[in-house]
Amino acid sequence: MPVDDWQFWVVTAIGLVAAVWLIRLVLPKKKKGTRASLTVGGEPVGKATNTSGRSS
Repeated sequence: MPVDDWQFWVVTAIGLVAAVWLIRLVLPKKKKGTRASLTVGGEPVGKATNTSGRSS
């Protein structure tokens, strides 16, 4: 390999950038989930005023 040649390093850098770009296209992206609040009987958990266990 001609490691002393500047053109070798330019083509290598372009190849690495292209490889990273292709890998990012192929691999699935992480999806951010939608946060949902937990409710029991229509009341948010932790803020329920009815402590008898029955909903009104």
